[in-house]
Amino acid sequence: MRACRYHAARPSTRPSIEDVAVPPLAPGELLVRVSCASLNPVDWKIATGSFRLLVRGGMPRAMGSDFAGRVAAVGPGVAGWSVDDPVMGFIDPFARVHGTFAEFVPVPADFVYRRPPSIDDRLGAALPCAGVTAVALCDLARVGRASNVLVNGASGGVGHLAVQVARARGARVTAVASAGRREFVSALGADAFIDYRAADPDDWPGGYDAVLDCVPNLPRRAHALLLVRDGHYASTLPNAATYTIDPILNRLGGITRRALMLRPNDAAMRELVGYVEQGRLRCEIAGEFRLESVMQAIEASRTGHVAGKLLMQATDPGP
Repeated sequence: MRACRYHAARPSTRPSIEDVAVPPLAPGELLVRVSCASLNPVDWKIATGSFRLLVRGGMPRAMGSDFAGRVAAVGPGVAGWSVDDPVMGFIDPFARVHGTFAEFVPVPADFVYRRPPSIDDRLGAALPCAGVTAVALCDLARVGRASNVLVNGASGGVGHLAVQVARARGARVTAVASAGRREFVSALGADAFIDYRAADPDDWPGGYDAVLDCVPNLPRRAHALLLVRDGHYASTLPNAATYTIDPILNRLGGITRRALMLRPNDAAMRELVGYVEQGRLRCEIAGEFRLESVMQAIEASRTGHVAGKLLMQATDPGP
């Protein structure tokens, strides 16, 4: 099979397409024939040596986290799945050396979701990581009806879905993005807009029940300025404070800070699929690339100005 792999994690890493054997299945896994995947910033950040302390497994590694496709084989100890079932899902890129930028990928069954007829390969590849992250952020920050929510990075892959999930839950949403993305995030349902280039976060209006930091780059000092007392800050990326001082400070009151480590979440996926089928959520596709053009996709992602998701076509799209 073809796979997009790299043999060292360093800033100069350039993944390439290699012909390799189809990976063997371990107990509890499904082998998925990948038709489409999507690029997340974490994919190329791991390849360039970021998060080195979090990454497990050796080299070489195949890139990619999200996937859509069909079941190609069912591993020992897995029940309820059949060959050719349409699926979508993601892997843990920190723990798995076999990524989804390949024609086949072995996936723990807990990370695989049934793909309903309402979700095609493209949406199935774009939605899992970013969508489950968006829902999980809203859960961490207790976003619900009448919540006043700030979404930082509102035009990105996670951010544009977080805007829609919060709105679908009945929240009032302020979207933070560049001036050129104002029309885009307004069309997603944002009630108000902040151009992050026009003012420092310390000078943004406050009074939010929840801040969803999807970039994440808000300075720590700004959290309390933006949030009401007992408000919730939720980030897509843990840092040292997440595991040291924040658990202590959270118990003392004031504001609560939490960060997300993505895990399988059936309830989140059901919520996302429900919004899609109700016409309340769409996933913007900002670009599509063949595996051979992976560096073009990475360079686009690195700009930080992609509105929506970047897709990677691993094989000919299926139904």
